[in-house]
Amino acid sequence: MKNYLFVLGRDPELSKIEIESYFEAKNEEYTILDSNDSIISIKLKDLKPEVIHELGGTVKIAEVISATLRPDEIEQNLEKYDIYKGTSNKTEYYVTGYNTGILEIVEDYLKDYFKRIKVKATHRHEGEPTKLIKKEYKEKIVDVVVFKNQVGVTVGVTDVIEQKERDLGRPNVDYMKVISIRLAKILVNLSKAKPGNTILDPFCGSGTILQESMLRGINVIGMDIDKGAIKQTTENLEWLKTKYGIKTSYVLYNKNSRDTSKFVKTMINGVVTEPYMGPYIRKLPNIMQARETIEELREIYSNLLNEVYSILKPGSRIAIVVPRLKTLEGKSVAMDFENMAKEHKYSLAYRPVLYGSNKNKLGREIYVLERN
Repeated sequence: MKNYLFVLGRDPELSKIEIESYFEAKNEEYTILDSNDSIISIKLKDLKPEVIHELGGTVKIAEVISATLRPDEIEQNLEKYDIYKGTSNKTEYYVTGYNTGILEIVEDYLKDYFKRIKVKATHRHEGEPTKLIKKEYKEKIVDVVVFKNQVGVTVGVTDVIEQKERDLGRPNVDYMKVISIRLAKILVNLSKAKPGNTILDPFCGSGTILQESMLRGINVIGMDIDKGAIKQTTENLEWLKTKYGIKTSYVLYNKNSRDTSKFVKTMINGVVTEPYMGPYIRKLPNIMQARETIEELREIYSNLLNEVYSILKPGSRIAIVVPRLKTLEGKSVAMDFENMAKEHKYSLAYRPVLYGSNKNKLGREIYVLERN
C-alpha cells in the first residue's frame, strides 16, 4: 500500500465524494487518511495511470515519499527517491504547500539537491495543470506537493489541454446548453457505472455525458425532446468513436423524458443527467417568479424519477443536477428534491452538494440517489 495526495479542484466537497464513488465502483481497497478543502490523503494498493484522466474533480496526484516532521528524516526520505528524472542540465521545479510547517525544509533540500547533481534548476511557484502538461512534468521538470507532514512528487496531472481539444474538436457544441466535460466526468463517477454497464441520460443535449461515459467503456442511452439535439449528439458520438477507436454502443431517442419507460425496455445501471433547468436567466427573478419556475420544473423532475424507477436496477444510482434559483431579494429558491426522491422510493447516497459559485444566478445542486 502507498500513500497519495489528491489535489482537489474548485468544488472540493464534490471532488471527495467523486473519489469515494470511483474507487468503490472499481472495488479497490482504499483508506482516507486526512483531508482539508484543497487536498485529500489516500492509501491505495496501487495507482493506475488512468485514474487522473477519469476523475473530473482532481487536479493532480502526488505519490508520498516522506511522512514525518523531523528535518533529518525528511532529508533522508527525499534522498532515497529519484526526484529528477530528466536528462537536461536545466530544469524547473514547483513546490506547493497545504497546511504545513515543513515547506521551507523541503525547498531548502531541493535547492541543495539540484546543486549536488549539477542541474541548474529554477524554483517556480505553484504548478498549474496547463503549465505542467506543457512542460512534460514527468520527464523534464519536478512538481512537489507538501501536505502537513507528507511530501509527495506529482505522478499524474489532469490533461486540460486534451480535454479542451476534445471539447472544441467535436462537430457540435452549444455552450448555452452543454455541461462541462469536468462536470460530466464527476457525474458519471458518482453513478458508480462500470465498463460494460449501461447508463441513461434522458436530457442528453449534444451528448457530453454520453461521450464521457463511452470513453470509459460504458454503453449509453440518450433521449432529448429536441430533434436538433439528437442530430448533434449522433454526429458527436460518431466523431468520438472514430477519433478514439471506442467500441461502446449508443442508442438515441428523439422523445420526451416523460415517455422514458415506453421506449427504454432494457434494465439500466444508472441515470446521469442535467435535466431542463428552466428558461435562461438574464436578470434575477423575484421570489414569486422563482417559485413559479421551480414549481414548473418540479413536475419534470418528479416524472423523471417515476419513469426510470422500473428500468433502473435495484441498488443503482441516479446522479442528477437540481436547480437552485437566486432572487432579487438575496434569497435562493429550490425544490424539495430530497422529499420528492423519498416519495419515489429512492434514498440519498450523499447529502446534496452545491456545484460552482454560490454567486451564480442559477445554482446547481448535485444529488446522488440510490434505487431501493
